[in-house]
Amino acid sequence: MSRSLDSCIKCDRIHQHLLYLKNIHKDYHNGPVKGSGSKDSDICIVGLAPGLHGANRTGDVFNGDFSGNVLNNCLAEAGFRKSFENNYPFITNAVKCYPENNKPKISEIKNCSYFLSNEILEMKNLKIIIALGKVSHDAVLRIFNLALSKYIFKHGVSHNLAKEIALIDSYHCSKININTKRVSKKMLRDIFSLAKSCQLKS
Repeated sequence: MSRSLDSCIKCDRIHQHLLYLKNIHKDYHNGPVKGSGSKDSDICIVGLAPGLHGANRTGDVFNGDFSGNVLNNCLAEAGFRKSFENNYPFITNAVKCYPENNKPKISEIKNCSYFLSNEILEMKNLKIIIALGKVSHDAVLRIFNLALSKYIFKHGVSHNLAKEIALIDSYHCSKININTKRVSKKMLRDIFSLAKSCQLKS
């Protein structure tokens, strides 16, 4: 039976926290956030979950906070332009609702895999998936029914998932990762430039 993302309340802990947030941040979206971009693209970027004051506020994935600004700026600097809609990556999250402290449980990630899987299946031209962080990396592997132990997360590494579909790992563009220099904007631009070069070859 199909499920609607807009009305999904399968993760009780997250659902109850969103109800709480609706009283604290009355003008926020405080609900599931759909992916954005072109599903005709051959690139899909998968993040962790909506940021509390980013996508959870605006209702738009990677929009309105530090991570969103970094991601969108690095994409632009790597040559991706929203005006070229069909070639602009589809951007989404492994978890569609903001989890308390931005830390989803495994069960919540698995609950949301239904929606992530549908998004990926709808991308008929898909060639490259960029996973921003290990949680996203693992979520993608589960969708392809691949053993997590055989595909180790490492920034800049590419994995073959299926015929003509590759997974490129990247550290997440979170404020803490940028500030601690785990990842730099140049490192992110290099990931997106790698994906673009693969796109041009296909």
